[in-house]
Amino acid sequence: MQSVPFQIPGKISAEPLCDPCSYHIQGTDKLLIRDCSQGKSLLARLDNGAEIIGQITDIVRDRKIEAATFYAIGALTRADLGYYDQAGHKYHIAPVEVPVELASCSGNVSLLDGRPFLHAHAVLADGQSHTWAGHLVRGSIFAAELYLQELPGPRLNRTLDPVTGLNLWSEL
Repeated sequence: MQSVPFQIPGKISAEPLCDPCSYHIQGTDKLLIRDCSQGKSLLARLDNGAEIIGQITDIVRDRKIEAATFYAIGALTRADLGYYDQAGHKYHIAPVEVPVELASCSGNVSLLDGRPFLHAHAVLADGQSHTWAGHLVRGSIFAAELYLQELPGPRLNRTLDPVTGLNLWSEL
């Protein structure tokens, strides 16, 4: 694998290594990074009519998974997307009340107050090529497929960050 340097101005100067979880850090004092190993990989066909965030949460809770990444594709009969108002420190929820393709959904699993917490973002599209994107708050499944990759290791906890008003990873 050829290593290509990249830079995010003012944040990270990094050169990817073979392990996608390893980075060389410069010029930051609040960035948290943990080397990752892979645990179990799961594939699941989710249930028609189920609520997508709730069903994925049930899957990780039943399997005692405390940290993971996931991807999902499929279709939803309706959804609620969130947009975080950075100045006001609150989410604004936008309902999508039409059937949509779940063109992309990615997220992670960590712990909030000792319980599994899913952080998911999605891109949705209808039959007229209208698209919506944002924080996936909830969605009713028409059909969906899930790929989940467990990340074993120390607990990945979220706590309230006073600067952003968000529950962010506090320990890596």
